[in-house]
Amino acid sequence: MPAEPIALTPFVTVLWVLFGILISLILPLAVGVLRQATGQGERRTFSAQVVTAWQQYIGIGSKYLIIFLAAVFVAIVLVFLLGLKFFTARDAALAGFAWESLVNKLFGKQTDE
Repeated sequence: MPAEPIALTPFVTVLWVLFGILISLILPLAVGVLRQATGQGERRTFSAQVVTAWQQYIGIGSKYLIIFLAAVFVAIVLVFLLGLKFFTARDAALAGFAWESLVNKLFGKQTDE
């Protein structure tokens, strides 16, 4: 007989949902930085691209702190107030990624490309 699956603890679940949210926030930023850095005509090392990205975005760090705090709040709401239970870290991270992506699509800047 298969064993009964055990749900992740609420604290661990919040961490994995938060991880998924942060991945969803960081991936588009990273892609934009890499596109911009490689479009300058010169070949640069990965470390030089990271330094350029850090210098470019260091001035708006407080904006990302606010986004991070909002992501923490969303993760806590998803887990505690909605009572969601996850049995694997992968599922919790995917739920966070999907939630942030949905919110970004619904309320983010709409551009016609």
